[in-house]
Amino acid sequence: MLYYGRMNLRFLLPISLAISVAAAGAQTTADKAKPAVPPPASSTASAAAPDPLVDAQVLMSKKQFAEAAAAFQAILAKNPSSPEANAGLVRSLLRGHKLDEAEEAAKKAIAAVPNSAMVHAAAGDVAFRAGKFADTEAEYRAALKLDANFARAQLGMGRMYHMVSMNKRAKEAFAKAHELDPNDDQITQYWLETLPYAERLEQVKKIAGNHPTPQESARIELLTAVAKKKPWVLTTEIKPTEIKMLPYGSSQVGAFTGHSEGVANIHKGFALGVRFNDRVSADILLDTGAGGIVIGRKLAEKIGVVKVADTFIGGIGDKGPVSGYIGWVDKIRIGGVEFKDCLVEVSSKGDVVDESGLMGTDVFEKFLVTLDFKEWRLLLAPLPNNPNAASQDDEWQDRYIAPDMQGYTKIWRFGHLLVLPVVVSDKAVGNFALDTGSNGNLISPKLARQVTKLNYEGYHMKGLSGDVKEVLNGDKAILQFAKMRVQSADIPVVAIGGTGGQDGTELEGLVGIRTLVQMKMTIDYRDGLVNLSVYDFRPARE
Repeated sequence: MLYYGRMNLRFLLPISLAISVAAAGAQTTADKAKPAVPPPASSTASAAAPDPLVDAQVLMSKKQFAEAAAAFQAILAKNPSSPEANAGLVRSLLRGHKLDEAEEAAKKAIAAVPNSAMVHAAAGDVAFRAGKFADTEAEYRAALKLDANFARAQLGMGRMYHMVSMNKRAKEAFAKAHELDPNDDQITQYWLETLPYAERLEQVKKIAGNHPTPQESARIELLTAVAKKKPWVLTTEIKPTEIKMLPYGSSQVGAFTGHSEGVANIHKGFALGVRFNDRVSADILLDTGAGGIVIGRKLAEKIGVVKVADTFIGGIGDKGPVSGYIGWVDKIRIGGVEFKDCLVEVSSKGDVVDESGLMGTDVFEKFLVTLDFKEWRLLLAPLPNNPNAASQDDEWQDRYIAPDMQGYTKIWRFGHLLVLPVVVSDKAVGNFALDTGSNGNLISPKLARQVTKLNYEGYHMKGLSGDVKEVLNGDKAILQFAKMRVQSADIPVVAIGGTGGQDGTELEGLVGIRTLVQMKMTIDYRDGLVNLSVYDFRPARE
């Protein structure tokens, strides 16, 4: 179930505060940066001749993106080769959720000002949002070739490094970007996440000043809590462990194309038995599309979750983010694995989409995680030692692929989300998340129009943000990814959204449990690797 809450403890904030901090902060970060062109030195001259660029930047800072775009366009009508106006137009369209228009503006900007690092970096931001990562890297590198000290190009490369689990390089790029431009709020946010919690808290307090916003106050509350005690401390040994998975529901699904044809009974989802504070037990849905543990209000009250800070929890659905809070649980035990001082997210709703809660497999990110759907078991094993890491607890280490893992597929990590390119019906490519919490595969309307026929005899769908209206139904599609080729019949078509906030990338689909249950799935969160191997199903009896 695609979920936009806590993604990863390394990036605990602003991402963990989902909409209230991550989105709010991301929407204003670059827009609050110092104006590209300073106002005239003379106040008299400034009053007599206002600077249109400064005025447009002010509109951006106020999040009046449509008005800002119009202002930049007016400047370009008189001076089409202005790098500041071209980059500003691209950014205002991007911030205003006009991705197609932003892409067109970026093309025109590069044609008009091909030697501007600012313009190439803005084009890189657009390509990143569109999920066109080859173009993204090309634009950021072009910007750095023109100006090795252009801060926002350094930021862009840092985001790319982090996405591909080159975390040490990402940290260095974020630090370099902040050194070059400490006044860019977006750069500052990424740099802050590389700092230890105590240092991060002091920096956030300094930025917030004496009159913090509600979002800044929530962030300070959470950082104050985690600076005192580290969350999700593993108290048991990292060793081979087997945990029983509990199936629920069943349906029939066709076997893989290219393999023996047949039909197999599969389950709609799997849960793990979780013990909270040695007194309350619950079966929590195992969901690769979620991060950490998200539970409903009823269960939280039984457990005695201690509130730390308010938050909002978002996901697929038409009602928007759901209010909630982040709180402490003293102890969580899952099979033979135990954690202390655990932060969980609590929805204001009694339950979480008809379940007691959701658990992201990233809870076990210090292990090599295998989901064996055929045998109904979750297998944990130690990760291979990284010979290049200062210590095996070093979170900011670059990807290492052990000799016996060379056949694994490299994936893109966006916090807890595991994303990879999927070729659909041999016609188009889109970025999909692997999501065991989704009952079936989903595809975005934009991608669906390229590969399948659509009709309005769709499905009823429910997500963390409520029911989804007007779910279209697509004809069958062939999905090819990670050396797999599968057929997905009657694939629902729904707006998937992105990987979270304005800094995320658009997703074109989800690979759900109906497909994933047909294969053993091994995940290396540390190095951004996934291995999928197909089960052999017996043909259905006549």
